[in-house]
Parts: sequence; C-alpha cells; structure tokens
Amino acid sequence: MMTIGEVQASYDTNLADIASKSGISKATLSRAFNRPVSTWTIQILNGVAAAINESPEKLLRLLQDDRYLLAINDQAQTIQGVRIPDLTTYRNVKFVVKSNVMEGWQPHYSDVKGLTEFTEAAHPELEQKFKDIFGD
Repeated sequence: MMTIGEVQASYDTNLADIASKSGISKATLSRAFNRPVSTWTIQILNGVAAAINESPEKLLRLLQDDRYLLAINDQAQTIQGVRIPDLTTYRNVKFVVKSNVMEGWQPHYSDVKGLTEFTEAAHPELEQKFKDIFGD
C-alpha cells in the first residue's frame, strides 16, 4: 500500500501536474488527498489515474490495503455473496473454496458463481472417467 505522496513520487508528478492533466482544481485534489481513499469521488479517482497514465483499478490497488476477505455465511449459505440454496452443493463448494484459499487462491463473486454452476451441472464424461479409474 502506498500513500498518494508515494504514488506522486513514484510517477514523478505533483499536485499541480495532476490538476493540470485531470482538469480538477488543486484545492479539490488537496482536500481529497487529505481524506481516506475510500471517500474519493469517481472523478478524483479517474482524474488521478489518467494523470499518471494508469487505470483507476491499478491506482486503487496501489493506494488501498490489499487484504483479502473470504466471506462465508453458513446460515445464509453464501460464499463471497453467492447464495447456494442446495445444502450439499453449498458444502461441496465451501470445501473446495476453503481448501484452495489455504493454497493462496483468492476467489471473488464470479469465481464462486462459476464454481457453483459447474458443480450443479451434469458432467457425464467426468463421471465416466471416475468410474474407469475407481470402478462403480
């Protein structure tokens, strides 16, 4: 995680340059830079990113703490916000997610959604391979 001052130094820029390139006043930028990044407007984020020739996503990664949060709610049967109504599917997906998170995977909503859809779909070719290896 970097401060906005560190980002400016790293990209060899300053408040005046960012204001000039983004079209945002120095006063507005200064006020924003003295507040947490989470309070910045989209205009500030996009303007600073454009001024340093980076995407807003990259700028956020530079400025925000990169802690990953695995959100599992057994009562609601949700993983990363994906509701999995079938209890057996939920337990299977939860096991896979938790096992792989221990190995470094950081799944997000779309990952869990895709995994759930894959789990709920029929895969006769995989079932046959399993039978070929382990028998009936």
